[in-house]
Order: sequence, then C-alpha cells, then structure tokens
Amino acid sequence: MNRGIYTTVSGMIGAQRWLDVVANNLANVSTVGFKRDALSFADTVERELRAAGGLGQSIGSIGAGADIDSQYTVMDEGPIESTGRPLDMAVEGPKGMFAVQTPNGLRYTRDGAFTLNAQSQIVDRAGNPVLDNRSLPITLPTGGEPVVSARGEIAVNGASVATLGIFDGAFMKEGENLYSSTNASAAEIAVRPRALEGSNVNAVASMIEMIQINRLYELAQRSVTQQDDLTQRLTQSLQNR
Repeated sequence: MNRGIYTTVSGMIGAQRWLDVVANNLANVSTVGFKRDALSFADTVERELRAAGGLGQSIGSIGAGADIDSQYTVMDEGPIESTGRPLDMAVEGPKGMFAVQTPNGLRYTRDGAFTLNAQSQIVDRAGNPVLDNRSLPITLPTGGEPVVSARGEIAVNGASVATLGIFDGAFMKEGENLYSSTNASAAEIAVRPRALEGSNVNAVASMIEMIQINRLYELAQRSVTQQDDLTQRLTQSLQNR
C-alpha cells in the first residue's frame, strides 16, 4: 500500500476508535458515578522501536501513522449533589470505591444509589449486596431509618450496625459501571451521605471533541482520495512513456 495512504488510514482507524470512546462517554453523561475514558496516541513505528529497545539516540523520526497507545479511565471526581435519601452515598474525592458482591465475584463502583432488598441487605441497582469494611454484606435491623456518618459508619435507632467499606487500589473498568481490582483494600476515605456523585463527563467539551474528530476523519478521507488519484495519474504517466 502507498505509504501516504497507509499513514492516513491509520489515522482514520484511530479517529474512529476515538469517536467510539467519546460517544460512550456522552451516552453516560447522566450515569451516577460514571468515569469517562480517554485515549493516548503514539506513532506506530516509534512505538514498535521503543518496545524492541531499538530507538537509540534520536536524531529525528519518520512517522508511519497514528496508533492508539492506550485507553485509560479518568478518575476525576464528578459533581456531588444532595438527594435527601438515606441510602444514597457518594465517595468524597477521586480515590476510593464501594464494594459489591456480584455473581462474577467482588467488584467495585462509584454508584452509591443503594436500596434495601427483601432481606434488609443494602444492595446496588442490580441487587448486588454492598459490602462493609470487612467485605461482608450489610444487613440492617428493621424498624428504623439508617443514618450514615462521613466516616461510613451506619447506625439504626442510635445503634451502630456496620461501617461501609470504601476500598482503594488499582481499578480496571469492566462495564455496567463496575470495576475489578487485584489489590484493592479498605481505606479511610470520607463519604457524603444522602448524596450522589454525578458523571465526570463534560457534555459540552465532549460534543466539541466529537465535532473535531469528525472533521479530522473527513480531512483524512479527502486525503486518501487525493493520494489515490495522484498514484493513478503517476502510474498512467509511467505507462505512457
């Protein structure tokens, strides 16, 4: 393939992936506790040379197209708004997550819209039990409204029941607003009771980003057409000699 076309198509593929990420962010602009994703790009040849340890001392570079270096989650705190509901909770600051016991094992989330199930257990939207600081389900006694402190201590009728588990570590997004971790442990991180954390997606900035990506894609398409036309003209010129 023509090197110029290859470079441009590489950029188009990256732009499409970028667009998918931004579109998913926008789709979750109203999702409680959602954390937006972002991409970092690297030059294809330079990335491969660095991976092989073969760059040596740089005296300049010849690119061969943009490639996605990594996709990562931006863990900045979203806006926190009071709801007045006793089991709504928000983690204060960018670190820390609630723990829930799912059918697939222990998972973590920033979505603190909790309720009680038929067994008086605190559960998330999907019905997964929310865990305390010992990684055990939290069961509340009946007959009283729970009161949650900024330290995550849960009391009913003045009696302490449990301490909400807030865990910190390296988290990997899995979808459905859940994360996995191999090293998360209980941490002393403040909780804001009767409140929920909103998504950290900036809708206006994301819309502008989508417009920029679409323009980039259109320019790349035009470039491919022009380069292909130039190649055909050059080939025809050589054949007519």
